[in-house]
Amino acid sequence: MGAVIAGTGKGSLRTALAAVSLVLLPVATGAAELKGYAENCPEEKRICFWHKAVVKPPKGWVEDQDWSRRYKALVLFDHGDQRASKPIMYVRAHAGDRELGLDDYVRVAQARWQDRLTDSTIEELAGLERKGKPAFKVYLYKNPSTPDQAFELTAFTKDVDDKHPGETYFFQAVLASPTIEELDKAKPAFMDLLSRL
Repeated sequence: MGAVIAGTGKGSLRTALAAVSLVLLPVATGAAELKGYAENCPEEKRICFWHKAVVKPPKGWVEDQDWSRRYKALVLFDHGDQRASKPIMYVRAHAGDRELGLDDYVRVAQARWQDRLTDSTIEELAGLERKGKPAFKVYLYKNPSTPDQAFELTAFTKDVDDKHPGETYFFQAVLASPTIEELDKAKPAFMDLLSRL
């Protein structure tokens, strides 16, 4: 899974078709407020269900709602700048198996990513502890074969909605950048976003 949105590169992302929204369902969780969507997915000939984290973006970062709907995630750009030379941030959230541990989820996601990008390397960094909320596991991905996302910070967490005990959510937040310098400049905003979820 790695950086699912950025994994195809910003250039190829811009060519994807936007989905048509049919239903909006609010969901509250301990990790973040979520909005649930059911959208027509004509390519798959079915209705697709997805959740978007509702969180105030870090200062200077702006959501692009078209991108969010297109890629079924909260997608943010620094001052709205969508040039391939600039970083992109996004958060994916989806319901998952309550019995599945976060370590197992991360292991499978990273194995799939490295199967897709065989030259990618992944380094575990210090996690982010959050008061009264599950911690984020944070990793640095290096992807030489994808220049517009050559470096990524990817963070994972799992949360259970106490108000709806049957619901478990996995969150994946990504900061993708073509250069380590741009990644380092945007890292404080990324960590701020994680703390807000």
